[in-house]
Amino acid sequence: MPKNNITLFRLFGFNVRIDSSWIIILFLVIWSLAEGFFPARFAELGGQTYWMMAIAGAIGLFASIIIHEFSHAFIARKYGLKIQNITLFVFGGVAEMKEEPHSPKVEFLMAIAGPIASLLLWVLFNTLHRIGSAMEAPLPITGVLGYLGMINLLLAIFNMLPAFPTDGGRVLRAFLWWRKKDIRWATQMASRISLFFAVSIIFIGFVNMIANNIIGGIWWILIGSFLFSAAHASYHSLLIKQSFEGKTVRHFMNPSPVTVPYDTTLEALIENYLSHYPHKMFPVTKEDDIVGMITLKEIKTVPDEDRKHRLAGDVMQPKDTNNSVSIDTAVDDVLVKMNTTGASRLLVTEKNKAVGIITLKDLIEFIALKMELEE
Repeated sequence: MPKNNITLFRLFGFNVRIDSSWIIILFLVIWSLAEGFFPARFAELGGQTYWMMAIAGAIGLFASIIIHEFSHAFIARKYGLKIQNITLFVFGGVAEMKEEPHSPKVEFLMAIAGPIASLLLWVLFNTLHRIGSAMEAPLPITGVLGYLGMINLLLAIFNMLPAFPTDGGRVLRAFLWWRKKDIRWATQMASRISLFFAVSIIFIGFVNMIANNIIGGIWWILIGSFLFSAAHASYHSLLIKQSFEGKTVRHFMNPSPVTVPYDTTLEALIENYLSHYPHKMFPVTKEDDIVGMITLKEIKTVPDEDRKHRLAGDVMQPKDTNNSVSIDTAVDDVLVKMNTTGASRLLVTEKNKAVGIITLKDLIEFIALKMELEE
């Protein structure tokens, strides 16, 4: 399925995007600041002021996370790693890499750059807070500056926890990779250590909730749950990348898929194909050449009474770059395309002629087999 990302802007060659989940987190941040953090520290201020401070604090946090992620992206670019998108999602952000770092040194430098950026922001906001307080600046301003200083210090500390895939987890993986010379083993070990930290954080969350710190407890539980799932996903992601490394569509395509002749009526297609083959897409052939594809989406656009007369060729999607890939395309790029477009089956072309299909199902079954062998 395609990711629910919204592109905000482009800067220094990177697209800055937000995942739909970040909108929920943004609301939680503003709410917890307005109803919990600022009232507890500045009891003399009014409710409207707390909400204004909360919005300013959330914007500052948003900017701080972007700067944190840009620091990763700049180091990655320096060492030749491709990063096009910086995406903010639940509990932070990620600079999306198309490949793993080439060495433990690159991994370490990329990972440590983020916490260093957060520490520098902590120094900056803390200094501004002290200057503002000395000059007797309005309390809401110094209050927000103090919060931003504190939150950047917490970001640096949290990200240095040895819980993969946080920055600290990546530093740990870099060390293990350097010692063992095996990135897969290092990733597996870092992920297992992360599970311990994730469970510990979830436990702290429940303790906080029992102690009547509901907001704090919810945050701890959400963070721990995120780390728990991310630890599993990170190792599996590496396994997938290594399994498909050097392999192209040619290795996984089906050169003899079930096809539908161009002049087949939609009624016959439903009776003779959809009833027998559990596919949502069929290549359409004309004079033995694949000329396009037809999916349930196209069939559903035609009323029932017209399906006796309408042909597959009339409503099919012609073969184009959106629904096809070259036979020499890397499998990683195919997965990206499927994820972006939401298509689970793509036509395979060679010299501008369709020669088969590649399906997400076949790729997933291959990965499942590899994971079963790993276990």
